[in-house]
Amino acid sequence: MSAASQYSTASPTDVQVSRGRQFTVSKITILVIFLILAFLFLIPLYWMVLSSVRPLGLIFTSGTNMLPTVTTLDNYSRLFSSVPYLNWFANSVVQSLGFSIASVTICAMGGFALAKYRFRGRNTLLILILLSQMIPFYLLIIPLFVMIVKMGLVDTLVGAILPLAAHPIGIFFMRQYMLSIEDELLDAARVDGASEYRLFFSIAVPISRPAIATLLVLFALEYWNNLLWPLIVFRSPERMPLAVGLSTLVTQYYPSYDLVMAGSTLATVPIIILFLFLRRQFMEGFGALGTGIK
Repeated sequence: MSAASQYSTASPTDVQVSRGRQFTVSKITILVIFLILAFLFLIPLYWMVLSSVRPLGLIFTSGTNMLPTVTTLDNYSRLFSSVPYLNWFANSVVQSLGFSIASVTICAMGGFALAKYRFRGRNTLLILILLSQMIPFYLLIIPLFVMIVKMGLVDTLVGAILPLAAHPIGIFFMRQYMLSIEDELLDAARVDGASEYRLFFSIAVPISRPAIATLLVLFALEYWNNLLWPLIVFRSPERMPLAVGLSTLVTQYYPSYDLVMAGSTLATVPIIILFLFLRRQFMEGFGALGTGIK
């Protein structure tokens, strides 16, 4: 019997079983790769948490020891007693929420206009918005600072939020998501007498909740970890956010790495809680990013 005749006698069931095994092997391989990557990403986080309960003299001398030996909670007690950590923490919460809400509002409005309104130069405007993302932020620091000085916004919440609120990637993200909204739905609402503001707030925003939740998490995380711009804007120590406050603990003569590790560990908690609270919408938003690309 020839090889061709042997191949022709293979049943469809055998072919399906073979494809199923190949698919299973591929899934297991991808799972193993992601588990390895997750482990590598968790190592610095684990080291930070471990260093936060170690005395200052053992943070680097025992850096290769990944076991929780010689632990103490004195770092956390001194963190709250020696520096205004709670004040920094509250400033970061207020500023991050303000930045994320303002940015999502502007990006949602801009994305809706670019997705659902036909006007001359729409695509050119979108390209210019995306090109602005390629400009390094360091080149914009001086013009932005001059603007907030002339507007009297130095050392204010508005001065820290407003120059960064119109995020190019956020506008593009919302535009791509809102392309999936049916034009017939909006036209029917217009026939019923709905205004353009009603279309946006009553139809576009509820449909775009996964994308909005995704941007809320991303923007809150971006500002929470932002050091450079708040460091430039704020002058008063009582208005500094957490990232700026923790940076003041690392001085030339006495770097308090024990307090920095303790403060950084506590700083990760709100972002984790926010992600867990909005994780379903977060995943749906990223999953639908490519919907309606035109």
